[in-house]
Amino acid sequence: MSQLFLEPADDVLPALRARASAPHATAQDCLAVGQALLQRAGRNKALQREALMALVRAYQADPSCDSALLHTIAQTAFVVRDWALVESATALLLAQNSADANALVWRAAAVQHRDDFATAEQLLRDAVRVVPGNPVALHKLALCIKEQARFAQAEALLREVLALSPDNAHALFDLSELEIRSGRFTEGWARYESRLAFAGGELNNAQQALAAISAPWQGESLADKTLVVYGEQGNGDCLWAVRFLPLLAERARREGGTVIFGHDGPLRALFERTLPADVRLETSLETRPDFHCGLMSLPLRLGIVDPGGWGAPYLSADPSHVQIWQRRVQACVGGKPGNRSVGLVWNGNPDHIRDTRRSVPAQQLEPLLDVPGVTYFALSPGRGETVAQWRAKGLDVVDLTHHFQSGFDDVAALLANLDLTVTIDSGPAHLAGALGVPTCLMIDHVSAWFWGSESAVTPWYDSIELFRQPAVGAWAPVVEEVRARIERMARG
Repeated sequence: MSQLFLEPADDVLPALRARASAPHATAQDCLAVGQALLQRAGRNKALQREALMALVRAYQADPSCDSALLHTIAQTAFVVRDWALVESATALLLAQNSADANALVWRAAAVQHRDDFATAEQLLRDAVRVVPGNPVALHKLALCIKEQARFAQAEALLREVLALSPDNAHALFDLSELEIRSGRFTEGWARYESRLAFAGGELNNAQQALAAISAPWQGESLADKTLVVYGEQGNGDCLWAVRFLPLLAERARREGGTVIFGHDGPLRALFERTLPADVRLETSLETRPDFHCGLMSLPLRLGIVDPGGWGAPYLSADPSHVQIWQRRVQACVGGKPGNRSVGLVWNGNPDHIRDTRRSVPAQQLEPLLDVPGVTYFALSPGRGETVAQWRAKGLDVVDLTHHFQSGFDDVAALLANLDLTVTIDSGPAHLAGALGVPTCLMIDHVSAWFWGSESAVTPWYDSIELFRQPAVGAWAPVVEEVRARIERMARG
């Protein structure tokens, strides 16, 4: 392959694209543009997918044009989660060499995506036999076993991984989640700091900027010091962890220090209204601090090792928004005497790595939606087509999300006007719990660590009832139990 194809200049890519899209493009033309796109794609999924399609065209034109091409296709398909292509590519690879450890690992991910855990586990055990002592293969096997709720076995495997690679940040992080899930907070919070070592685009931008101008706070005295606590990870994580800011503010007050909350986004107004008076919210680096700390590090730094007492509401909806949403809700249910109102979240951000597992397919949710005397309110924007289909079937579901103009403040005000919220594991679940509104949380078989493993309640939110899948993908029993809960409310 020429140096031109290995390191294309910025003005070469259009020419490569043109050649690859020509009617008589050769396998080499498609291979060249695919390799060039991969070289510059980084974490850009669109470029990765374009590269993948070019590589597939190259293989279809001439399977022998590059000896590593099939591996590149399988790996890239794995990265962009094109599971059907992963399965077809790895089938060819394993037909050539049944001891191809990479192909075994990639194929395991694809079959696990369709909930075939027995096959996925066997593929990963085959990979471990092919490359004994390989931390990557062991780690993948541990995660597969964890998804089957075999937590003790998963933990033992993760400890094997860490014996082989003690600084493996991802294995440390996965172990920390198992420890936190089981209530071993002292060990879990400490290992949870491993998230800060994740490379590249996984690092929080605020953390990167603050690390350049201040020291990480590890619990030192705040006397005459300024600490910036930055929001990190998803909305749900921020909603969960913001409860600890008042305790931190109390400590800073006692020691003579200053705490600033660095945050910007749809939660800003909700947080700003409920922060202690002496904790200022900044949306950019206006203050040069002495220390910085991620919001999710506060349990460790403040010594929170018992969730007891942390379940009370700690956020509130804006009163003016509550009044506005009261009128909107009443307009939908007011003409139906005795009608009850239920908020509904059945799917989340499709880019979330667990979205296919945590989301309830719309058809499987329908048995919940015909309880007499109940009006349902969609809480997630962009679901209008599904709501319209439900309404066409005579189901009393309304979508007022086009009125969401003030970020989560509108969602909070709507929740405050509903009798009950039914949601999957997503940001609105944490918001409902933080507000203290009655909530039925439908969670997949192995959900996030916030919700533990077996209990029907969580110490982190007093107002949330947990309804767990008895097996992977088994939403019908969950929907049946939640329906019974709504029926009891409607009768009462």
